[in-house]
Amino acid sequence: VQSPSAIAIGNCFDRLDGCVDLVVSKAEKFFYNCDYKKCMKVIDEILKRDPYHKRSLTVQIGCLMEMKDFNKLFYVAHKLVDFYPDDAISWYAVGCYYDLIGKSDPARRYLSKATTLDRLYGPAWLAYGHSFAKENEHDQAMAAYFKATQLMRGCHLPLLYIGVECGLTKNLEMAEKFFYQAMSIAPLDVYVLHELGVIKFEYELYESAEEVFRTTLDMVQSMAKANGEPISARWEPLLNNLGHCCRKNKKFEEALEFHRRALFLKPLSGATYTAIGFVQALMGRLDDAVESFHKSLSLKRDDVFTTTILKYVIEDLAEEAPLPFYADGEDDIELGGKEDDSEETRDDEMGGKAGGVGDSGVAGTPGTGPDGAPPRLKLKFDEYDSNASPVSDTSADDMSMDL
Repeated sequence: VQSPSAIAIGNCFDRLDGCVDLVVSKAEKFFYNCDYKKCMKVIDEILKRDPYHKRSLTVQIGCLMEMKDFNKLFYVAHKLVDFYPDDAISWYAVGCYYDLIGKSDPARRYLSKATTLDRLYGPAWLAYGHSFAKENEHDQAMAAYFKATQLMRGCHLPLLYIGVECGLTKNLEMAEKFFYQAMSIAPLDVYVLHELGVIKFEYELYESAEEVFRTTLDMVQSMAKANGEPISARWEPLLNNLGHCCRKNKKFEEALEFHRRALFLKPLSGATYTAIGFVQALMGRLDDAVESFHKSLSLKRDDVFTTTILKYVIEDLAEEAPLPFYADGEDDIELGGKEDDSEETRDDEMGGKAGGVGDSGVAGTPGTGPDGAPPRLKLKFDEYDSNASPVSDTSADDMSMDL
């Protein structure tokens, strides 16, 4: 038998089913869980009853931005400007539209107008900060985010973006502090977890970073499965960063697998091809590495990192591989002697750096490895490395890995 108080509470919740504020909170929950389709469905139901409910329109604009539906966003912004030309949300929608189509100057101008019309409208300050962050203007971006923090009490997003900017300026201690503050508000937010993993990578805590990234990936996969959708291309940096961590932890096969999964999400990413080639070179698969680097340069021909690494790989390949026009006999023996000498010389040149990489290589006699496989070479470019990349929209390269 239920107590009278339990029955009374149940009746209260039944009566609140039609409360617009409660339904908007439900839509916001879907938004933070990256379930944008369900969020839009709930918002559309609210807007049928109240077409200009401000809080619902703010969530709708955010969803349209995430779904990159610039046609509908243009329609919403145009309608708002026609009916409410003096309201901040109208120009916020216009600024978001221009930001979505890649026109940063008008986007910043209209977002600035939105913040002028209503100094207390937090989402406009947040988007205004994004417009600076995309141009690598970190100080102005952080100023806008701090203003948003004051206006959006209880929201973790301003703290998250401040942490991202601190990380981009290499202020790792402050970045970690803001990420933990954001986590205290939203402990299961996948974006906060990912950025925390990036900071741990920057601290060279590769095992901890890998653990955080794996936890984040499990959560992303669970959300995608619950929503009945594949993993979004937005999470390509997460898979690439997991590949970087596995490479640092000498798990080369796993690193390749994660980079290939990232390539599946964004097939035309030159940075991912570079990461694949880097791992292949460290495994001694120099021919495959050269092919991957060439694919990368076909997509981004002016990439200095890829060009430099490719040069070293080709040099190692030329020195280590026997020339095809040499016949068996004395010439092969002489070539082998030169190969041994060059290998020893490279070991001396690289010192401890090459030795550290060699520890994770294949042990065995020169020229062979386990099951007759060729050994992994101690390459001249082992000292080069790539960095983990943030997933936030505020990164200058729009979440692409920065090698």
